[in-house]
Amino acid sequence: MSLTGERQTSQHPAGSGLHGPAPVHPYARPASPKAAPATIRLDEDSLLSLGRLFGSSCVTPWSERGHGALDARDYELLELSDHFEVWVIHWPSDGLLQLHDHGGSSGALYVVSGSLDEGTVSAANTHERRSIGAGQGTSFGPRHVHDVVNPGPDVATSVHVYSPPMEKMTFFTLRAGGLVPDHTEYRADPTWAP
Repeated sequence: MSLTGERQTSQHPAGSGLHGPAPVHPYARPASPKAAPATIRLDEDSLLSLGRLFGSSCVTPWSERGHGALDARDYELLELSDHFEVWVIHWPSDGLLQLHDHGGSSGALYVVSGSLDEGTVSAANTHERRSIGAGQGTSFGPRHVHDVVNPGPDVATSVHVYSPPMEKMTFFTLRAGGLVPDHTEYRADPTWAP
């Protein structure tokens, strides 16, 4: 089908005027395409509320799935929109994700079962650790760097929410002078995992 020219007319009844064929006007593209809506960054309280909602309503802990032992982290994307993403992660005993950022995204983690320890770096460059138990969570801003480990003997299950959806994660090593970037992983990589 071609676009109509300036002087074409329609013989179709739906296109007819009262006094003969109605003119058919050429297709005109809009002067400028509509800009995509701006990405919305959800606030930290909203992220934690989403984590709690998903964690309490649609996530089954590993221990109730009947899959047996777990050797490495197991993860699944539950929700992805223009404004946020939600992941469930199952952590084996002693499973650790080294110090990392979230590529400029804000986030939250909510523990469904077991417990996780979160390690952060203080202003004095010391590594500080806190425990987050089942039914608890934490949220953080776009510059947060942490590591996460399952210190318990059983698999832990957690929900992670990021806004906007992460495009990359940079991993760090803590040295005497502070955090040193180790490597960066990008969402476009087929092996991407949060």
